[in-house]
Amino acid sequence: MKYKLQIQKEEIGEATRARFAMLIPILTGMLLSTKRNIIEQAGGYENISLEMFTRVYVEHPGDHGICFEYAVHECIKNRDPAIHPTISSVLEDFCGIKGGAESILFGIEKHGPASVLETAKNALTEDSRVLVGKVGKPAKLKPHLDNLVRAHNSRTHLERLPSSIRGLWKADLFVGNPDRERWVGTTLKTNRRDIEKAPGLRVALYPEERSKEGPKKEETLVYCPLPYSGEFMQLFLATFNIVKQIVATRGKQPSRIALIYDDDQHVAKWLVDRAHFPLQGILAALEPIKQPQFLQEQIVESGATGDIIATAPIPLRISR
Repeated sequence: MKYKLQIQKEEIGEATRARFAMLIPILTGMLLSTKRNIIEQAGGYENISLEMFTRVYVEHPGDHGICFEYAVHECIKNRDPAIHPTISSVLEDFCGIKGGAESILFGIEKHGPASVLETAKNALTEDSRVLVGKVGKPAKLKPHLDNLVRAHNSRTHLERLPSSIRGLWKADLFVGNPDRERWVGTTLKTNRRDIEKAPGLRVALYPEERSKEGPKKEETLVYCPLPYSGEFMQLFLATFNIVKQIVATRGKQPSRIALIYDDDQHVAKWLVDRAHFPLQGILAALEPIKQPQFLQEQIVESGATGDIIATAPIPLRISR
């Protein structure tokens, strides 16, 4: 008889799984915030390795905010319990959009592929409308996307926009519900004091400044704080720190002084062990490990031949 043993090699760690999930938007944000010509010289988006990326990446003042945008966007898409219920409630209570929050990435300050705009267009229908919190029929959103992008750099195109949505080019996300075909321009800032009101913007997302701080409407803009202590922002900052420490070591394992917690060291080692692989491949490999593969299969024979007819799980033995 043969036994297939499922041998647990590591403890299951929610904190570790959460960091693996957060790596995806942070690494994506860093990659797309790096100038295209630099990435192309290093092999292109498809081929640049993590190790090479750590050598060419130079953080700019806005990169932290870009990674924050991607992280919030991914967490809304994945219905992360840390923020999805809060944002869904804000949409229903303040904007009248029911059905749960969905997100369309729109931050146009990115230096990466133009696919960000195309993805936004594909996510909208011809009747998708943007709510601005004022009386009147909401404007259709899709026909305005190109001019919103052009308005970023052109005063002429900015003045062509309807006055009700003239500041919508500042949106980082469109948050809403595709079944309802209703969306709101959403700005994200890592500090509340950096939030700027603008025509067309309806929701502002930022890290809470005090515990249990709730959403609040000021004129047409709804301020929606994201939980900090023990939740979304701490996870984001911890994972951002892991990546920055790996960048600082040029793809090598950071020291215990740089990363003192076991979860951080474990996640860093996972990345460093794969540093010679293409970064895009690493991002793809991260997708299925929201539940890390912590089992190792081993075949044990009991003296007879034949198919495997028994499976035995063996838990991790933890020394105390």
